Amino acid sequence: MIKDVLKNWRIMLWILLLVGAVLAIGPNLAPKGIVITSKSADSPLTTLSNGDMIFSINGKDATLDLAAQNYSGLITVGSSKGDKFVQVNGSLGITAKQAAGSNLKFGLDIEGGIRAMLSLNQSDNLTVEQTISTLQTRINLYGLREATLRAVSSEQQTFIEVSIAGGSPSEITDLLERQGTFEAKIPLLVKLTNGVGYLDFTTKHTISIVDNDTISIDSTLIKIGNLTTIDGVMLTLNDVQPSSVNLTSLAFSGTDITLVYFDPQHAGMQPQQSGGYQWQFQVRLSQEAAERFAAITKNLDVVIGQGQSQSYLSSKLYIYLDNELVDELNIVSDLKGKIIQEPSVTGYGKTIEEASKSQKRLQSILRSGALPTKIEMASMEVLTPRLGQSFIANIMLAILGAMVAVAVVITIRYRRLKIILPMIATSMSEVIILFGASVAIGWTIDLASVAGILAIVGTGVDAQIILIDQTLRGGEEQLSLKERVKRALFMIFGSGGTVIGAMLPLMVLGFGLLRGFALTTIIGVIIGIFIVRPAFGEIAKMLLSRHETG
Repeated sequence: MIKDVLKNWRIMLWILLLVGAVLAIGPNLAPKGIVITSKSADSPLTTLSNGDMIFSINGKDATLDLAAQNYSGLITVGSSKGDKFVQVNGSLGITAKQAAGSNLKFGLDIEGGIRAMLSLNQSDNLTVEQTISTLQTRINLYGLREATLRAVSSEQQTFIEVSIAGGSPSEITDLLERQGTFEAKIPLLVKLTNGVGYLDFTTKHTISIVDNDTISIDSTLIKIGNLTTIDGVMLTLNDVQPSSVNLTSLAFSGTDITLVYFDPQHAGMQPQQSGGYQWQFQVRLSQEAAERFAAITKNLDVVIGQGQSQSYLSSKLYIYLDNELVDELNIVSDLKGKIIQEPSVTGYGKTIEEASKSQKRLQSILRSGALPTKIEMASMEVLTPRLGQSFIANIMLAILGAMVAVAVVITIRYRRLKIILPMIATSMSEVIILFGASVAIGWTIDLASVAGILAIVGTGVDAQIILIDQTLRGGEEQLSLKERVKRALFMIFGSGGTVIGAMLPLMVLGFGLLRGFALTTIIGVIIGIFIVRPAFGEIAKMLLSRHETG
């Protein structure tokens, strides 16, 4: 029997996929501790970061309820970074989730997450659609799972409801509310001789002082704080001194960025000797922006930093996001007057996690572009996973109960233990392989997926009953055992094809829950008809051939 199994490629394929699925799922029957998902700015757990585990608090096993309590005085926190002795006066300032019992990824309705309601300054249909598209791109690029956005209209205003599995309230707020206005500016200090100075972009321009807050550029008057455009370069006047004029030039903005790089060749992170991590990624600029950068840097002097062999230009490149300074970069002297289309954007984080999030957030905002209108967070609620987790436990019990009920019916019908046990084992293996496939492709399991799994269990048992019934009875014709199994498999393939055909329109044209249900059902049917049913058919042939010859 064992030799026959080892020689049969269908059974071996089924066994290998089953073992691979179990390894991919990585079941942990007794998960201990909680995982930090977010921290407040004043959290006393300064040495712990998002993703770190807490195993105990004051010698007690860490739970969500224990982490939510208030404390006073010195407490001991057992964590994945060792024991921490922390002075606390109030809460720990964290949100957390229970340690995972496997590698399976669950959706918002099971794992919990955040639901936010966004209000828009403009709520016409086109603006709402563009806003949803931009936010969806940001969320996907940022790596948050199972995000759904939909417009919710009232008589007076239209809102956008955002539901996201995972993520902390602070990072979600920052990611969604960011207008996404990106600007890179270079200060220009124009030195004056006898009250006159020069700027050289595509042509040379004369600057002279009119009074304490006004200058003239080629007879164009500009007051402090006002803007003007010279040779395609937007300039702002900041300050007027007898010997110099201080201007700020706009080198490039978000509309000038044609590509944001995410690959390791153009983006990375390096630890710093002084501590923390510096991240960087490159962007591709339009030809016009690259030429503007060259025209601006022509007007800068070359300076050598103290104790440095590298020479730089006299001004830095200052990067602003929604009018907030997020970075400042030295410009090496080799770039003076050069047309550069792929400059680097850099930043810093105290921890590798903080640096990674900062990098991803800016990349996603630059890639998605600016929002078409300003948005504000009207409301936000944190959804706890407890209801979903208890629901999953009940579903698993229901599946087990269904298996037991099927086993009872099959026992009454066939009265053969050697048929019942393989049937139950293969039915359970189908669910395990389906879960393993979800881990392999990064698929999130939500309530719609669970419904699809239940449907797969039901159709799987039906197919196995057809297979066994055809194999045992064979109909009126005197067919060989092999022919009977082949006929049963033909019926199963036809039935499976019908199910896939029925689900395809839902997957292609459906949305939300319908698409999740359809996708789960299709994957489950494919696993069943191509892997599990043929393997069960071979097992049935081996068992029943022994019965017929015996």
